Amino acid sequence: MNIYLIGMIISMVVFAVIGAVISRKIRNAEDFYVAGRNAPVILIAGSLIASYSSTGMFMGDAAQCYDGAFSSIILFAGMQSAGYILGAVFFGRYLRRSKALTIPEFFGQRFDSKKMRALSAATAMVTMAVYLLSVMQGVGTLMNAVTGVDYRICIAVCIVVFTLISVMSGSRGVLITDTLMAAVFTVALIIGVLFIAKNSGGWYGALEQVAASPDTTQVLSWSGKPGVLYDTGWENIVWGLNFGVVWMSVCMVGPWQSSRYQMARDEHTIIRSSYWAAIGVFALEFLAGIGAVMVRVSVPEMEDSSHVLLWASMNLMPKLLGVLLLTGILAAGISSATTFTSLIGASVANDIFGASESESDEEDKRYIKIGQWAMILVAVVILLISIFNPPAIFVIMFLGGAVIASSWMPVAVACVFCKRLTKTGAFWGMLIGFLSCFVMKLIVGLGGFSLPAYLDSSIVGIVANIIAMVIGSALTQVTEEEKQARAAMFVMPEREKDPAEVKRTFASTRLALLIGPLFVVGMAAAWIIPYLRGTGAL
Repeated sequence: MNIYLIGMIISMVVFAVIGAVISRKIRNAEDFYVAGRNAPVILIAGSLIASYSSTGMFMGDAAQCYDGAFSSIILFAGMQSAGYILGAVFFGRYLRRSKALTIPEFFGQRFDSKKMRALSAATAMVTMAVYLLSVMQGVGTLMNAVTGVDYRICIAVCIVVFTLISVMSGSRGVLITDTLMAAVFTVALIIGVLFIAKNSGGWYGALEQVAASPDTTQVLSWSGKPGVLYDTGWENIVWGLNFGVVWMSVCMVGPWQSSRYQMARDEHTIIRSSYWAAIGVFALEFLAGIGAVMVRVSVPEMEDSSHVLLWASMNLMPKLLGVLLLTGILAAGISSATTFTSLIGASVANDIFGASESESDEEDKRYIKIGQWAMILVAVVILLISIFNPPAIFVIMFLGGAVIASSWMPVAVACVFCKRLTKTGAFWGMLIGFLSCFVMKLIVGLGGFSLPAYLDSSIVGIVANIIAMVIGSALTQVTEEEKQARAAMFVMPEREKDPAEVKRTFASTRLALLIGPLFVVGMAAAWIIPYLRGTGAL
């Protein structure tokens, strides 16, 4: 048993124990599914960061950066970070006002439509199950590569742990464990990248060496390395923009992101937490990507680039720090898994069995049990698929995000700001967007061919969604119930007008606006200047 395995086992036991302790404080369905709607900024921001920063970032995105798509990844990272703020301001606060237990319930209320609620629940559960599969395959690959333990055993152990956390503690436990996990992998990555730089010739030395080598000079360029994504720089930029639209949409309205706003103490908490989530996620993406690029100094061509940060943890860092970072990456995967599992359970209990209609403590307990059994069933299914389906972390992760962008984003934005959108338009928009993206991805994947960057399935799905919404709404009329539901969304609760809270939110906004330009200066110093020096342009 090596030290990395010991560290991972200890962390999993600690998080499971925390989940067990929190389970004692669960009193009703609202506590279990939306954390009593009383979570502070630190828990909302921490969970937003943790539920995004899974093995997809630390293994999938890091691999793309190592291979030569650094600029495209940073482009999309900037766009997706903006998604947190846009989602909080233009969707999240209206979502919280609805008092819905799940986002599908919100859609059902907004359009006075059981069909709309059922469709959004189905698309959400499919998407989260797909992304959960990606996370589990990443976690299994991580543990197997680091510890040598059989991949199937690694998958089984992790699934048991995240299922225990989700089933025992519900959303309240998920928020707390997410935030603790986010703290672990954030601190570990910051310090870890500094050691990668130190042992690769220094920050500037490592990046200048990568930029100076004819074999790797394009890794840090605006165009990226030909062949990693596409053969030309402009196609790579278009890919980055497409990918940015997808993940901006996920961070705006994705169920595993915007559902956190339903748990927030108030709308000011939503706005303030979105700033810190945007800053945190972008910083993590940049550090993971630049750290992966620096590893090229030590290993110019890695056989499996998804292992780049795993290799760095074991070879370029002090042993204890390496354990901490690998444990942090594992924690990132488990935190995402708990989020997806708990949300699927909530959707089954609420959107299929009607938990929001509960009128007694006994009914609450029954609906909690239904959600818990749904979580266990999903975990078993994911276990079986993970074992028999070979890992394809980046591809599966992108599929989950693309489906949300295509099916949910246009409808979620329009349901708030479009008076003319009808339940028929929303239903067909979501359905056509989902099917267009999913079928197109399936055909391209099975056919073994690629399309031009501008014909990405997510963009096609978004366009198809909008067209279907327009046609469906043009052929039908907005009902009185729909008008009333939309009007209710714009009634601001009195507690949101508290002058002290408004002042704090404006202070956070000013601070976030200051941090933005500092990030630009920091990237110029940490990426562009050493790249230009390495190429001799500076």
